[in-house]
Amino acid sequence: MADSVFSEKMSVNTAVTADSIRVLSLNCWGLRYLSKHRARRMAYIGDVIAKSDWEIVGLQECWSYDDYKVIREKTKELLPYGKFYFGGSIGAGLVIMSKWPIEQSSMFRYPLNGRPTAFFRGDFFVGKGVASAMIKHESGHYIEVFCTHLHAPYEAEPNDSYLCHRTAQAWEISKLLRGSVQKGHITLALGDFNMIPDSFAHKLLRSYGHMADSWLSVFPDTPAISPPTSTPEHNTQVMGLTCDSALNTWRPDPPPNPKNLDPWAKRLDYIFHSPLTTSATAAKVCFMEKLPDLKCSPSDHFGIDVTIKLTPPEKISFPAFPKDLYDDILELVDTYEKREEKQRFWRMAHFFIQIFATIGIIIGSWWMPRAAALALWVATWLWGIGSTLDGIMGFCFFNTEIRALKEFREEIKMQKAKVERDEASGQSELADLRQ
Repeated sequence: MADSVFSEKMSVNTAVTADSIRVLSLNCWGLRYLSKHRARRMAYIGDVIAKSDWEIVGLQECWSYDDYKVIREKTKELLPYGKFYFGGSIGAGLVIMSKWPIEQSSMFRYPLNGRPTAFFRGDFFVGKGVASAMIKHESGHYIEVFCTHLHAPYEAEPNDSYLCHRTAQAWEISKLLRGSVQKGHITLALGDFNMIPDSFAHKLLRSYGHMADSWLSVFPDTPAISPPTSTPEHNTQVMGLTCDSALNTWRPDPPPNPKNLDPWAKRLDYIFHSPLTTSATAAKVCFMEKLPDLKCSPSDHFGIDVTIKLTPPEKISFPAFPKDLYDDILELVDTYEKREEKQRFWRMAHFFIQIFATIGIIIGSWWMPRAAALALWVATWLWGIGSTLDGIMGFCFFNTEIRALKEFREEIKMQKAKVERDEASGQSELADLRQ
């Protein structure tokens, strides 16, 4: 994918300071009642952070406020400012902690975030979204931090049935990032993005969001996909892979592997920075050690540790988002919307069929033996529970989801039209960043 280079002299915070900050992002796997050794692992995570020199920390899957309080108590000397973000029916699971004051915070919930019928997956109920914190750096400048956790993939792309939702979520956070960059803020985005490099979501964040992947900033030659012949050490040290590593004790045991290969590992955790105001000078995978007593990994993900210099690089570039990829996203939305419209139709049909069938059963039961009529009424009542739930799903959830899909489509169409106008007029895609 070609890069669109933008290296003109700019006045967007290019003379902040020469200071650097260290940033951590970690999915800490804090599912109450489900995650094993949760309390011990959370306490350990707090201990490690407290002994470090991280200055901004973003956590994901910190669902329990009690776990947050444990971590805050341990880290309050190092990171005096923190925010636990509330959302959904069981919490958003997002935390931002800082060495410097958090002067403003917001929580943006994603319009598209899974389906309530997939209750065993939980994405819909946790209220995933974007946590933001406006941090006043000691230099007097503002750092706007965005922390998120996108919808999980349950199949490999492009067969992932939630690919459309995750792409829409990437679009939503990209809009927030773009707005922050346009205001001239020092902008950071970190979290478990549940995406692999070069996916739709990754390209949106880097192009439309005007952000740089810190791992690629430090190691620009890193390939998008790890070779199937890679070892676990290569995957973590060279590729920056953080999930499903053979080095993580929480990954299911792989098949016999005499060559010690690691084909399942993925890079899902990221720290993005705006290259208009910052440079990434160092990056590594962290939290790879095991708890001394339990001999288990601190989480089912490893963390990302990045050093950010608060001055831009000499040469600033963004990947250009090809026009045909907008068409691919529109096709993805169209295909998914047709599927959901069919779901809505059959659920609503089930609801109305059950109503008319119930009326017929009530009338017909007058001519039936009492015991048979009673059994039929009980069966009809149970059937009615299911059809009522389908009716609620059709009226409420599917209508809401389809309208959100339509809105996503219209926004993508609008951006595609803007790109076409810019191309026709010879205007740069980054002209909106000029001061």
